[in-house]
Amino acid sequence: MAANELRLLTCGLLVGLASALGSPASAELQRLDDAVMGSISGQTGITLELELNANMNRLSYFDDGSGIHLENLRIGSVTQPGKGAFHKIEIDIDSQGHLNLDYLVDQRRIEFSDVILDGASELSMGGMFFDHSLQGSLTLSPGGTLSADGYTFDSSWTMSDGRIGYRTNGNEVFLDDVSMSLHTPGVTMDAVAGGLLFTAPSITGDLTIGAIRYSSNPLNHGVSTDVGSGLLLPSYGSISGDFDLSSQTTIGGGGRSGEGFRIDHSAVINSANFIYLDDGIALALKGITGHYAIDDLRIDVASDWLGREALALTTGSLSGELNVDRIELGGSAASLGSVNISFLFQDHVFAGESYTNALYLQGGGHQAAGPQGLRLAAQWSLPEASLSYAEDGRRVIFSGLQSWGRGDVTVNVTRDETLNGTRFFDGLRIGFEGLSGGYRINGLRVGDEDAPLQGGTELLLALGFYPAYEFELDGHITLGAGGASGEGLTINSDIQIRNGSAALIASPYDNGGGEIAQQGIWVTDLDYDLHVRDMTVDVTNEGLAIVKGEVWSTMDVGNLKVGDKASGQSFGRFVLQSYETGSSMVISPGGAGVVCSGGLGADAAACVASGGDWQDRGEQGVSVSIKQILASAVDDTRRNAITWEANRQLDGAGRPINDSGMKLVLNDIYTSDGGDFDNDGVDDNTFGIQTGIAVDIYQARVVKKTDGPDSQGVDGARGDEKIMDSSQPAGYRYVAVPTAADIENRPLGFAVQAQSQFKELDISSIDLVHPSGGAQTAIYGVKLQNFDIRANLTATPIP
Repeated sequence: MAANELRLLTCGLLVGLASALGSPASAELQRLDDAVMGSISGQTGITLELELNANMNRLSYFDDGSGIHLENLRIGSVTQPGKGAFHKIEIDIDSQGHLNLDYLVDQRRIEFSDVILDGASELSMGGMFFDHSLQGSLTLSPGGTLSADGYTFDSSWTMSDGRIGYRTNGNEVFLDDVSMSLHTPGVTMDAVAGGLLFTAPSITGDLTIGAIRYSSNPLNHGVSTDVGSGLLLPSYGSISGDFDLSSQTTIGGGGRSGEGFRIDHSAVINSANFIYLDDGIALALKGITGHYAIDDLRIDVASDWLGREALALTTGSLSGELNVDRIELGGSAASLGSVNISFLFQDHVFAGESYTNALYLQGGGHQAAGPQGLRLAAQWSLPEASLSYAEDGRRVIFSGLQSWGRGDVTVNVTRDETLNGTRFFDGLRIGFEGLSGGYRINGLRVGDEDAPLQGGTELLLALGFYPAYEFELDGHITLGAGGASGEGLTINSDIQIRNGSAALIASPYDNGGGEIAQQGIWVTDLDYDLHVRDMTVDVTNEGLAIVKGEVWSTMDVGNLKVGDKASGQSFGRFVLQSYETGSSMVISPGGAGVVCSGGLGADAAACVASGGDWQDRGEQGVSVSIKQILASAVDDTRRNAITWEANRQLDGAGRPINDSGMKLVLNDIYTSDGGDFDNDGVDDNTFGIQTGIAVDIYQARVVKKTDGPDSQGVDGARGDEKIMDSSQPAGYRYVAVPTAADIENRPLGFAVQAQSQFKELDISSIDLVHPSGGAQTAIYGVKLQNFDIRANLTATPIP
C-alpha cells in the first residue's frame, strides 16, 4: 500500500469520526476561533481532543432475519454521569508511509443495560459495564504476511482504573481495580479464501485485578464502596498474571446455516503465570505452557435443539494441551507438583447417542429470579482426554478420560431472599436445569503413556472421586463473596441427582481392542439430594481450607451391583443420610514424606527389622486433612443414618419396588468427644472423625504370589520381586535377591497413606423394619470409642 493510500484512509477515518461526533446523540459541532486555528499544523499531523458522550437506545445485529439487540448503550464519563469522557488522539503519517496513532482515554465507561433476542424480547441476558483509562499507540503499515496487499499492525497499550461488571435485577459482580498492559508487534492481516487471516507472532502482557466484588444494593453501580454504609464491598479475592502467546485467526462469513460468522483460531502459549490471592496468600499456577486450536467455530442467531432462539456458538472441534509446571499453595509457596492435560472436543457417539459441542446464549436465567439473567443451553462431547499429575519427577496419568452431556445452565447475580417460592442467596448463582451427562476414565498409568493400565482410583473414593459417573442434574451453586474472614468464597448450594450411576471400582472400557462393557462395583438407580449452607473456602497459610457451616444429604442407591452395570447381581438398596455441622477439609502441599511401608519403625533400621520398606517420598505431593462432625438428628432429613433393604417385591417389568422389603436401619449416628468438658449440659462434639490422606507417586516393592509364569509369560518364583527392565520383552523381570540397582528400578505406583480416628461414634438404635409389621428395635444404642485406623496402600499394575 502506498503512502497516499494511507492518507486517503486517514481522511476517511476523520470523516467518519466527524460524522459520529456530529450526530445529536454524540456531540455538538462548534466554530473554531482564530487562536485555535493558528495552533493546527499540517507539518506534524493532526491532534484531536474531545469529550465523547454517546447514547443509543438500541444497537442490533441481524442474521437471516433474526436479531440480537444491545439496549441503552452508553459511552461517556465514569466519574460524571451524563458527561463525556476525555479522548486525545494524535494522527500522523511518517516518511515511510506508516499511519501512526497515539491515544489517551481518561475515565471512560462503556455500558449497556440489556441484551435481548427477537424471539424472547421479555427476557434479558443482563447488562454489563466496562470502566477504563487507556494510553497507547497503533502503527499501520503496508504489507501483510502473505502479500503486499495486506496490512501490518504494531500496537501497545496500558489500561488502568478498570472495572468490568455484570448486572442482573439490581445485583452485580465485577472485577475492580483492573490494570493491564498488552503488546502486539507485527500483527498482520491478509485476505485469504473465505475471510481475513490475522497472524500475531507475539502477544505479551500482564494483568492485575485488585478485587472481585459483589453488590446486592441496587443503588450501587460500578463503585467499590457501598453508597449507604461507605464500606468496601465484599471481595472474592484478587488475581494477577502475565502471558506470552502467538496466534493465528481466520474470520470469515457464513454461519452453521445461512448468515453468520466463521472463526478458526490457534494459539501457542509460550509462557504464562496465574496467581489468585486471598488476603495476600496465594494459590499460584506457574510456568504455564501449551497450545490449542478451535476449528470451525460458527456464530449465528439461531434456535437450540428445543427450538428456543439464541446466540449460537457451535464448533467442529477444540483440541489442545496445557502444562502447569508448578502449583504453589499456602503461605510457604510450597509446590503440590505439576499438571498436564490434553483434550479433544469433537462430535462423538456415547452409548448410542450423538453429542456435539455447542453453546446457545439466551436471556432470562432462573425463571424465579427476575427477567434478567443468562441461560446457556449447552452440549459437550469429549471423546479423548488425559490428565496427568507429577510430583518429585514421578508421574501418574488418568488415562482415557471421556465426558458427554447436554442441558441448561443458568447464571444470575442474586441476593439473599425468597422469590416466587425459590430461595436465593447472595452471590453469583450458577443453576442447572435438566442437565444430563457423564464421565469415565479408562484407568491409571504410572510413569508414562506407555505404562500398562491399572486400577487405583478407588483409593480416592474418600475425596468423592469415582472412576465413572452418569447423572441427571438439577439445582444450583451460589458463590458468595468473602470467606471465613476477609476475602474468599462462601458457597450455598442445593443439588439433586436423579437416575444416576457411579462406579466404586471399574475395569477399563477399552483394553486396546475397542470399547467393551466395564466390570466393577456399581451404585445404580441413584437419587442424591445435597444441601450446603455457609460453606467457606479460603487460601490460608496451611493450604486451601474448606469449612462447612451446615451440610445434609440423602443418597438413595437403588441397587449396589457387582459385575456389569446393567446385568450385575444386586446386594439390594442402600440409603445413606448425612448431616454435618462445622466439618472441614484442608488441602496442603506435600505428601507423606518419610514412610515405613509394610512395617513399623521410627527409623530406617527399625522399619527394615520389622519387615518394612523405609521410603522417602519427597517434598511434593498432596495432603488432605478432613474433619467430619456428625451431628445428632434434627428431623427425618437432617440426620445420619444407614438403611439396607433386601428381598424387595418386583413390579410388572421386573424392577424392585422400594420400601417393599426387609430393612436394617442404623439410626441417628453421631460423633462425640465422650463428655461435657465445657459444662454446657451437652456432650462436646468438636473432634469428630479426623482423616488424613497423603497422596504420592512412588516406587513399590511388588512380590510374586505364585510360582511359574504370570499372565504376561514372565517366569519367576513365589516371593521374587518385580523389577522394571526396558530390555525385557514385557518391560520387567523377577529377581530373588534384588541389588541396590534393582531397588532403584522397582515399579512406580499410586501411593496413598491414610489415618482415620475418632473419640466416640454413637448409634442411637439399630432397627429391623418389616414392610407390613413396622419397625422393631434390635439394639438400643451402640458406642464405639477411641478408634485409630492406619493404612499405607500403593496401586501398581497386576501382571
